[in-house]
Amino acid sequence: MSKVVCEIDGAHCEALFFRPIQRRVRGKFDYMRCGDPMAKVAAATQPNPIPSQLIGYDFDKKIGFVEETLHRPEHRAIKEKIEAKGQRLSPEREEFQGDAATWAFWLASAVKAGLARIVEGKIPDDLPGKPQTNFIFAERETTTTDKLTAAIERQTTVLEKQAELFTALLDTLRSKKG
Repeated sequence: MSKVVCEIDGAHCEALFFRPIQRRVRGKFDYMRCGDPMAKVAAATQPNPIPSQLIGYDFDKKIGFVEETLHRPEHRAIKEKIEAKGQRLSPEREEFQGDAATWAFWLASAVKAGLARIVEGKIPDDLPGKPQTNFIFAERETTTTDKLTAAIERQTTVLEKQAELFTALLDTLRSKKG
């Protein structure tokens, strides 16, 4: 299976908040693609686009990763400008433990949304397991007890409505007799 690597490259220089690692991954930044007219003026100080970080998953090792491309030799001039301003860069490579189905789901979602593009490999669509889509509340499997409880609650609601109808019918019959 090997691995998949994606470049964060949205149409408006967006970053990607990648839920499986609960953090932001920097996207490609190009002044010439910004909507602000003053961005074209600022492009004179930074003519080259700032490359994005890469995000990917190694399916053989079952490890996700984020790579900082500014550490590469071809981006040395941009890196030096950034560091000269007192800004720090992420490590060259950070690795994360993670479920393959979850990483594949969120990487595919970023590609589908137009925030990322695949630069190496492909995202398999036949991975075993269920991807984690909720990172705020723990997902629960529905048990037989949960299903029975829901059925009893529905049945109770129906019986309450029937009792109300019978009471109304009895009141109507009593008022006609009286």
